[in-house]
Amino acid sequence: MFKILFLGDIVGKLGRCALQAFLPGYKAEQQIDIVIANVENLSHGAGITQTAMQEIERAGVDAFTSGNHVWDNPNGVALFEDPKWKDRLVRPANLRRQDPGQGFIRLPINNRKDLCLINLSGQLGMHEQGPIENPFHTLDTLLESRAHERTPITIVDLHAEYTSEKEALGHYADGRVAAILGTHTHIQTSDAKLLPNGTAYCTDVGRVGSHHSVLGFEKNSAIKRFLSNSNTPYELERSGEAEICGVLLDIEEETCQATSIRAIRELIVV
Repeated sequence: MFKILFLGDIVGKLGRCALQAFLPGYKAEQQIDIVIANVENLSHGAGITQTAMQEIERAGVDAFTSGNHVWDNPNGVALFEDPKWKDRLVRPANLRRQDPGQGFIRLPINNRKDLCLINLSGQLGMHEQGPIENPFHTLDTLLESRAHERTPITIVDLHAEYTSEKEALGHYADGRVAAILGTHTHIQTSDAKLLPNGTAYCTDVGRVGSHHSVLGFEKNSAIKRFLSNSNTPYELERSGEAEICGVLLDIEEETCQATSIRAIRELIVV
């Protein structure tokens, strides 16, 4: 049996600091084999940097997924081709093929089994990132392309806006992957469950960031956007109460299927 912790979008410095305070002890206490986190909002709430990635790596994050906002910091895009990160960092596989980075990676778990980590983007409501291939078709292609290989434990980060698209892909992939886990909306949903054929599912695993906020961003800066009907910049909290959201998976080594999924939501003051 393997224990895998999947954490939601880490938002800015407050999210990183909260993670550093929480994760080392929790990882040891729960005897977690591998930690995955979404990092598209990691640095200043938009994109990634080498320094920010190193901070959460030291805290115990082993692999990294992303999404549309990872491109908001052009300086961080180079990390997708950096030898230090490229085999542990994924971007949505169904974006333009010329985009840097990989849409899936394989990682060893305790030198006993491989983990295949796939990142997909939803199509609905995500048009600002350019052309997006159908995530259902992309997933089929990825699963078929490795059909002849030794079966890995497959986990999918579906970075999407619409709950219907997420639920539909969960049922479509049920029994073919260990988990379909939603990110992007930063609000943890209360539907973590095992689907009938053994796939663990959650519409959105939530965020790692400010608790009294809007999507992890300072609430008044978000409210201002709605009052003025403009795209004024989001601001970030520097300190205060943060939430650590994600899901804890138990994966059976022989079947490569989930036997349980439990939502994690911890509050910590930074």
